[in-house]
Amino acid sequence: MKKVVVGTIAGAVILGGAIGAGAMTDGFQNFESVNPAASEPSDLISVEEAQEKALAEYDGVIESIELEGKRDGYVYDIDIDNGDMDYDLYMDASTGDILRAEEERDDDDDNDSAALPEGSTEEYISQEEAINIALEEVEGTLDSVKLDDDDGRVLYEVEIDTGTFGDDASIDIDAVTGEVLEVDMD
Repeated sequence: MKKVVVGTIAGAVILGGAIGAGAMTDGFQNFESVNPAASEPSDLISVEEAQEKALAEYDGVIESIELEGKRDGYVYDIDIDNGDMDYDLYMDASTGDILRAEEERDDDDDNDSAALPEGSTEEYISQEEAINIALEEVEGTLDSVKLDDDDGRVLYEVEIDTGTFGDDASIDIDAVTGEVLEVDMD
């Protein structure tokens, strides 16, 4: 009798494990659908459009704009300084809607000279062009792109996920000329 009970229990455990494994396999087939398609930056609003939308809502000078890939899409992380207040905005990179805004009193211990040049006469290459230049330099998928000022030189800092554990790339591209300034493999 013990052999029959043990055999029945063992059979139930094996059958349950097989059903569970099958269910998990089906669940993983849809995993890619919740992740943003990193290879489609043309579906996103441009850095310039994001700047315009942010400054229409918040007065100040944009210190940085960074495109970040999240689980459910891309967002722009925008930092604005207006002297008295600092704003950290999270904007949907597809629609331009502001998802979250954090404000903080400016404590004046940061270097405001790092702000992007206001009213500059130089034309910047587009964010999409910077991404394409970076992807020509290093194979992978876009992780983030940030328009920034580095010692008076405006550049795009593009992060690429190479797909190799512990080996991602950071590419600095001159925002005016499109020249690759630095490639750093992390």
